[in-house]
Amino acid sequence: MGVRVFIDESGEPGLTNVRTSDTPGASPYFVLAAVVAQRATEVNAKSVLRAFKSKITKQSWRHATQLSHAEKVYFAREAASFNARYFAVISNKATLDEYKDAIDADPQKFYNKCSKYLIELVSAYLSSFGVGADEVSIVFEARNHDYDKLIRYLARVKENPIYPHSRVLSNVNPFSITAVEKGKEDMLEFADLAAHAVYQLTNRSAANFYIPESRYFSEMSRRFAADGMGRILGHGIKCIHSLDQLDLSDEVAEMLRHKRADPRPLRK
Repeated sequence: MGVRVFIDESGEPGLTNVRTSDTPGASPYFVLAAVVAQRATEVNAKSVLRAFKSKITKQSWRHATQLSHAEKVYFAREAASFNARYFAVISNKATLDEYKDAIDADPQKFYNKCSKYLIELVSAYLSSFGVGADEVSIVFEARNHDYDKLIRYLARVKENPIYPHSRVLSNVNPFSITAVEKGKEDMLEFADLAAHAVYQLTNRSAANFYIPESRYFSEMSRRFAADGMGRILGHGIKCIHSLDQLDLSDEVAEMLRHKRADPRPLRK
């Protein structure tokens, strides 16, 4: 069984000059998300994408932010119609002062760390189905990033995992990682949508009257990875380093605690 993991982000990894209500800058939160699918599922997913593009009479967009609210709701619903799994990592930069100092606020190192967390989450899920490293390949949306450093970093952690949760990287081959430009891989549209849907759970600003948007995530939530009870937190979504540290609205935090996905196996 060949499985591919497609990864995209929402927000910027910059750790200095973070945006506030009074000053511009990098996003206060950073989200990395993945869609994981078998090859047969990719065929179904790409058919769904073609139908969506035809329905809204748009053939391309750079990010989900360029779609209207109604289009995103519809796309999110359609993205839950095929047998894939979604994953996400959420970081609140306001909690990273000590870590930021340790890495000299290097956004590449921060991106690599978040990537490690996401790949660990995916690997833990896949390993529960007996999926091995030779069956998994990972595709990032290409951005201004040193992917060679990311690969070497993951290889070092895999070889010498300091923390128990990193041991699942034994089921991943870091050298399977590639980066593909936006528009050259249709499955990245779903990773982009997942990242956007999760980021909107964090997004409170004057522009949205400080009311986060949960509809996109709610539409996709049944397809997020989960345990046998359908619990998403800790299985399909990782909070760095806890849900409380994310400082989300009470409504969103409560939703994440109680939201359930289909506890459906990856293999049909």
